[in-house]
Amino acid sequence: MGKYTAEQRQQLIEEVHTTGARVGDVAKRMGITPSSAYMWLKAAAPAPSTPVFARVVPAPSSSLRVEVGGVALVVARGFDAELLREVIAALRGLT
Repeated sequence: MGKYTAEQRQQLIEEVHTTGARVGDVAKRMGITPSSAYMWLKAAAPAPSTPVFARVVPAPSSSLRVEVGGVALVVARGFDAELLREVIAALRGLT
């Protein structure tokens, strides 16, 4: 990304998203390598809003067991919703 400006990166991303033009075509017209263009688009993509992989397992006594990335979380009736949100955010790497 060294020889290209932030403005060039933003222009390419916006043009691809707003016009639906092919990434390679926009990159070629702008004098940018296709590999750089694809890398910029990937970096600009929003993070997934849900875990990539999660397994929900029924647990005894009206609780729920959620397994994400090797971490198991048991949620029982009357759980603290704010604490659960914080734990999920931490698991997603947002905190």
